[in-house]
Amino acid sequence: MAAGHQHYPPGTLYVVATPIGNLADLTLRAAHVLARVDTVACEDKRVTAQLLHHLGLHKPLVALHGHNEHEAAAAVLARLAAGASVAYVSDAGTPAVSDPGARLVAAVRAAGLRVVPLPGASSITAALSAAGSVAADGGSGFLFAGFLPSKAGERDATVQGLAGESRAVVLLEAPHRMEALARALAV
Repeated sequence: MAAGHQHYPPGTLYVVATPIGNLADLTLRAAHVLARVDTVACEDKRVTAQLLHHLGLHKPLVALHGHNEHEAAAAVLARLAAGASVAYVSDAGTPAVSDPGARLVAAVRAAGLRVVPLPGASSITAALSAAGSVAADGGSGFLFAGFLPSKAGERDATVQGLAGESRAVVLLEAPHRMEALARALAV
């Protein structure tokens, strides 16, 4: 296997990017790591169970999401300290960017344990590659603003603050809030 020559030390947290809408976007390395780890910590056990089922894998799952990240991180730390290897996946995309996982990674690093990121499909770079504006604007790059606040007043203030930005601005938004975002951007 292409990823087989890599070194996989015990007591390591693997931050694994998962597909965003197309299961074929899962990397070979991600599939290999998911097969090797002792436990998979995940945002939603139901979503991750489907992913693992598709790969023919059965792994113990630990729920770690925005509402329990502090407590669940302690459980993951205990497993890592005992020498287990753990993968963390969010439902879709790269953990700790716009999904849960940042607190877990910080806790693992603070404990002096190893964190290994695995790249994968990125909606951000995919959108930028098709927009044609990042390199065309003289190479000034882009600003990743992530998700805007859900409250209208805070969202409008953030949009106002971004209005003068000369670089391409990348925003993420939940499908049910797209209409509100479009209205805020149209002002």
